[in-house]
Amino acid sequence: MPVSARSVLTAVVLTVPMMSSAGALSSVTLPITVPLSGVQAAANARVPAVFAQVDQEQSFLGGLVSVNLTGTVTRAGAITVKPDGDALLVSVPIRAEMHAAPGGVGSVLARDFGGSATVTLRLKPFVTPDWQAGADIKGEYAWTDPLSVELMQGVKVSVQSLVDSQVRSQLDRVAADVSRAVRDGAQLRQRAGTLWAKVQQPWVLPAPEPAFALVNPVNVTVTPFRFTPDALKLTLGTTFNLKAGLGRAPAVTSVPLPALNVRDVIPDGVDLTVPVLLPFDELSRMATAYAARETVTLPVPTSPTVQATRVTVKPAGPKLLVTVQVQVLGPLGLKVNATVDVTGTPKLDATGRTVTLAGVTVRTRREGLSGKVISLLADARAQAYVTRAARFDLSPHLEKARAQAQAKLPMTPTPGLQLGGTVGPLKLTGLMVQPQNLIVQAAATGQLQVRVDAGALR
Repeated sequence: MPVSARSVLTAVVLTVPMMSSAGALSSVTLPITVPLSGVQAAANARVPAVFAQVDQEQSFLGGLVSVNLTGTVTRAGAITVKPDGDALLVSVPIRAEMHAAPGGVGSVLARDFGGSATVTLRLKPFVTPDWQAGADIKGEYAWTDPLSVELMQGVKVSVQSLVDSQVRSQLDRVAADVSRAVRDGAQLRQRAGTLWAKVQQPWVLPAPEPAFALVNPVNVTVTPFRFTPDALKLTLGTTFNLKAGLGRAPAVTSVPLPALNVRDVIPDGVDLTVPVLLPFDELSRMATAYAARETVTLPVPTSPTVQATRVTVKPAGPKLLVTVQVQVLGPLGLKVNATVDVTGTPKLDATGRTVTLAGVTVRTRREGLSGKVISLLADARAQAYVTRAARFDLSPHLEKARAQAQAKLPMTPTPGLQLGGTVGPLKLTGLMVQPQNLIVQAAATGQLQVRVDAGALR
């Protein structure tokens, strides 16, 4: 009658590409640099030379004196843009030149007057989830000389109120031009859209069999703006899951660009689990070689020994059927061949380097066997030996596979992206029984990154 026991089956990975632990997110980052020289040049090219114009007549002393006020406020030099902590400091030098001309006999009192100022704008740029770029703006300026003059007692002329509203309007334009130059230089939405579309194309994997990875996009993230002495910088990143498969990749439809997330830090690295085919005939050959290293002597009268001679691994639906052929050897020429079937559902042990069988049953085929031999094979020690017959050390094969994977890096999984880094020790993270093969998911520790070919994002 059949007997049951626990059994262990260890599968070998013949050639396994890399990747890190299963289930984690991957990301690709793209650094973006906007030279401040370009922002400054754009601002100088767009901002007009004249900030304000005055041509107005004012009355004084109850209408007895009228004064004609004329003049302009102009840029007195180039606009400069430089970093100031987490913002941009925009400086605009301006100069006011005014002329006050009383009418009639008072024309002899005509006077020129004016003043200078340096307008300072502090712009703190930001981006919003709907991909709009903006800036928090604070501005200040003060004239070196008051924009006023006293022509005679009781007749003090000032153009400050006439000039300030026009100057502030032009400052709003300066701020808008600088913000536009930053936005145009970053091309954030355009670059993000191109990167988002490229990342979602199927990835070719460096596996021995044709293999691919499909991208399940999660989000797009950008860091806040930061500054160096000569540039504005930020980092754009896409986060996604990679799901690998064997064969030719199916056609995919890209997911539209989502809302933008803003984070201080974007993780950088690739986590990928790759399916690998393990043919049953290869598993059988290696299990047989391992089993031949050991025999078991049963502690019963005459001390018979049990020797595994061949191990065959086959699928049994979602389970594995491991057939172990053994010889029972004893005194007086005892030599009996027997066949034992070990069936169970494959699963990974805690190390991720061994495949075990859950829900194991062990059945000895009774044909041609005496009751004595059947009883010997039913011994707990014989049962344990039979279940060990398929066990072997994965380490040499996994190390060989790791070295093969490392040799393939760097490589281009999809146009515009380059995969590189260090492949760490391999481990198994999942498995599935198929009619011709056991398919295992191979993963690796290590540091794997994808770099973007910025030239391809155009």
